[in-house]
Amino acid sequence: MPLSSFFLAWAQLTHQRVKLVVATAGVVVAVMLMLVQLGIREGAMDNSVAIARRITADLVIVSPRTKTIFASATFPRSLLYRLGAIDGVVDVGEMYMTQGRFRNPWDKLEFPVSLYGIDPHAPMMDLPGLTVFERELNHADRILFDGLSRKNYGPVLGFLKQQGFLDVEVNLRKVRIIGAIQVGISINTDGNLYMSPANFLRLCPDRRPGSVDVGLIRLKPGTDRARAMEQIRPMLNQEAQVLTKEQLVDKEILFIRENAPIDFIFGMGAAVGFFVGFVVVYQILYTEVTNHLPQYATLKAMGFSDGYLLKVVFSQALMLSVLGYFPGFVLALGLYRVATNAIQMQFEMTTERAVLVFCLTIVMCCLSAMMAIRRIRTADPAEVF
Repeated sequence: MPLSSFFLAWAQLTHQRVKLVVATAGVVVAVMLMLVQLGIREGAMDNSVAIARRITADLVIVSPRTKTIFASATFPRSLLYRLGAIDGVVDVGEMYMTQGRFRNPWDKLEFPVSLYGIDPHAPMMDLPGLTVFERELNHADRILFDGLSRKNYGPVLGFLKQQGFLDVEVNLRKVRIIGAIQVGISINTDGNLYMSPANFLRLCPDRRPGSVDVGLIRLKPGTDRARAMEQIRPMLNQEAQVLTKEQLVDKEILFIRENAPIDFIFGMGAAVGFFVGFVVVYQILYTEVTNHLPQYATLKAMGFSDGYLLKVVFSQALMLSVLGYFPGFVLALGLYRVATNAIQMQFEMTTERAVLVFCLTIVMCCLSAMMAIRRIRTADPAEVF
């Protein structure tokens, strides 16, 4: 791109500072909208499959009727007893999951909460801080609170910090919270409680002890997972199916996309941001072209080609995209932090998203320039003067 066209574009943009500020503000709003909408979409999706991603087992057993582990169908626990004899299997575990009712001890209101029953000694899940409480969790009616749960459960963390424990009611049964671990919530749940399988069954007396929600299998290092799955499948009959962790995560993502309008809602928001930026930049560039049409016609009369003049307009579009992107990026980071604190779900900027929105911003501004330069192509020096 010739330097002269670049400097001419910059001179036109900065000639009227108010218009430059308005155009930049339009791009800032568009960038911020796209980053925020796409960030919330990906954050909600990531948080919704966080439990599945925290599984450290090599293979997972679920019922074929399970669409999502947050509303899983159970299968007989006896199926898991057979799997220890398969070559390469070193550990077999189980996980119970359901929704319970947590009574806030301060205002006596009840709120839904997710309950997880796992073996504290071999959870086969990445639960930071769990090992500190593994011995005490085996005592009757001892549970752990998710420190990233929403605030409607009351000042649980503050009370734990002062007293070391907190007695509450879950499913109308008195239990003791002995500590908190930082795991995280999702669109499916406002809070989580973790406990041993025995304590889970105490809180859910209607659950059959012989039925589990998820089976967890750990293989010897170097074991061929595909071969192990082939050996496991005949032993499960039609009552359960074996998946890799990656397959389970993909299944959870597919369920959310089919049953929760996350993609549509936040994708539409990003599209609106793109359209807003396109309209604002187009109006500014079209006004610039129209106001300077005599000058463009003079340049054409002097022998400058249409290609040179088009480069001037495209240079203005690229300048606006850069000037608007970085303030919008900074504002989006601030909104991520506000959203994280407001709803206790983690939203973070990723390099892929930042690059994607930067490219979309350039495309948005260039499309606006393509619409605006049509006026230059038809400019005739004889008609203008």
